[in-house]
Amino acid sequence: MSLDTYGTADLMGVVQAKSKFQTLFLNLFYPRVYFSGSEEIKLDEVTEETNIAVTVSPVVGGKVLASQGYGTNTFKAAYVKPKHEVNVKQLMHRRAGERLTGELTKAQRRNATIANNLLKEEKSILQYEEKQAVDGILYGGYTVSGEGYETQHVSFNQRPENRVVLGPGERWADKDPDTYDPTHDIEEICQASDGVISLALMDSEAWILFSSFKKVQEKLDTRRGSTSSMETALKDVGDVVSFKGWYGDVAIMVTRHFYIEGGVKKRYMPPFTILFGHSSAQCVRAYGAIQDIHAVREGMEQTDRYPRNWIEQGDPAREYTMLQSAPLMIPLDINDFVVLVVGTK
Repeated sequence: MSLDTYGTADLMGVVQAKSKFQTLFLNLFYPRVYFSGSEEIKLDEVTEETNIAVTVSPVVGGKVLASQGYGTNTFKAAYVKPKHEVNVKQLMHRRAGERLTGELTKAQRRNATIANNLLKEEKSILQYEEKQAVDGILYGGYTVSGEGYETQHVSFNQRPENRVVLGPGERWADKDPDTYDPTHDIEEICQASDGVISLALMDSEAWILFSSFKKVQEKLDTRRGSTSSMETALKDVGDVVSFKGWYGDVAIMVTRHFYIEGGVKKRYMPPFTILFGHSSAQCVRAYGAIQDIHAVREGMEQTDRYPRNWIEQGDPAREYTMLQSAPLMIPLDINDFVVLVVGTK
């Protein structure tokens, strides 16, 4: 069995293969990509239209110390590098889906294991990026952490009026479904947006309440199909979002997409949450430079992913795969969005 390791070009082909994990916010709202030539991402270089800055606050004991925060237009993104061993024991036994007679050679099983490791590492980074993308829009910021990296909270300066949480008596569960019409309240809340509202993305609990109102049932147009631009935006995320119809000029969509953390399945959008916005908002996937001498030697430090496969000599020798990235998802037009929380658990 050949133990030659794979080069970057071969590994990139695996990484770029279609992942089973589907991103929603990244597909809908983050079409642009920016690569930094250094560890730091210079925010004023990300866009030529707006001078932007973020507020960075230390996180101690899980608590954001906002009083110690500072504004900056450069930020060093956390470095993520999921890593797996190519387990020799897996090469000795039949893989899942392989015939009982064992049709694959050990070399073929090794290739399959390396590919599977890289796809798992890609999924891990995608989940991390999607969490940043979601939290950046829903909460106006997120916590950034990584190995050897001081945990920090990054705020994109979302205005208070762009995130509305309904209180007792205002929550939709407290309203009479036969008489309450949420249209006026929604229009008033959406006045906070700096852009045009063309879509409403709901979690399933918010949708159940929204669709329970008779006034909504009367106004919701389920016969009109989605627009070509909407179909383009949704073409790669059909498994995690469903189109429910039109409420005036606003497309209503419902999502229940998940990520895995510590072996536990968690939702990206919290219960009773509605996001109002439009798919033309300027949000950027930014990446700091890869901090690996191999990447520098290959001229590949400015990239969103850098895969590696290597063998560490020893007694016994061990083989590994690793995928490296330094992502920072930036919702430039954060105040084009309006978040409405209509209930509570």
